Amino acid sequence: MDSVIVNEALDRHIAGADERMRATLEQSLTSFLEREIKVGSGGPQVFDFKELKAALPGEVVCVTLTATDGGPGKALFALSKENATVIADQLLMGDGKAAFSHEEHLEPIRDLFKEIMASFAAGLGKEIGRHLAFDEIKVTLVDLAAADFVGTGWVMSRFEIGVEPGIIAFQMTSSEFFEACFPDAEVKTEAPETFAADEQIDAAAKREMGMVLDIELPISIELGRTSMLIRDIVKLAPGSIVELDKLSGEPVDLFVNGRLFARGEVVVVDENFGVRITGLVTPNENNRARRN
Repeated sequence: MDSVIVNEALDRHIAGADERMRATLEQSLTSFLEREIKVGSGGPQVFDFKELKAALPGEVVCVTLTATDGGPGKALFALSKENATVIADQLLMGDGKAAFSHEEHLEPIRDLFKEIMASFAAGLGKEIGRHLAFDEIKVTLVDLAAADFVGTGWVMSRFEIGVEPGIIAFQMTSSEFFEACFPDAEVKTEAPETFAADEQIDAAAKREMGMVLDIELPISIELGRTSMLIRDIVKLAPGSIVELDKLSGEPVDLFVNGRLFARGEVVVVDENFGVRITGLVTPNENNRARRN
């Protein structure tokens, strides 16, 4: 690991879990495919959606599992549709060259990772002295978005699977799972010399912030924009369609007090429209938007 993921103490346990997963993948694939399969790992790292998306553009086969015993947490595996098909077809005694099929190939991948996680949880549970289990397993074909990972801290691992050259599988595990497994791995840091001064500044800032917390600000969502001639506007009537400058599926803009604040995607919550925020707008982006 080149950088700290959570803290030095917990990171050592995470690295051990990563090696355990690598070995479990290797053993399970060797057993299922009845030939020696090597699996390599670059080690765990802080989750980076851009790296994940660059390696797995477009639709991917995604396997999600929820920890049902031993603590909270989730695990998610992602493979390209093509790589998942190669593995699934060989699990079905094929040559790995079949075309992807929802009906034929998703189920073998689901069963494979169910066994892998059962073996991983049993080994890790023995190490920490308590029972661990993952269940509620789902396998889907999806186009991953950054919003799929919002609200949870993730640890990412990249595995190179030697079924065929170029097969890569990503594993994302919620950091809360590792924190539950290793509760004694606490952060150990030294306070900086300026701590007292910084604390006073923070306290003053909080007092000033408290004076404005009850102020209401209007929030508006902009689906898109267009320009029309007056003669076209006066022709508008019920049933008329106004074409906007955004394509279907593009992020919508969220404005706070008239300033661009964030972008997100439209969702439906209990029959009401809402916006799931996918990214906050930087000051530079805001300035460019105002100039435009």
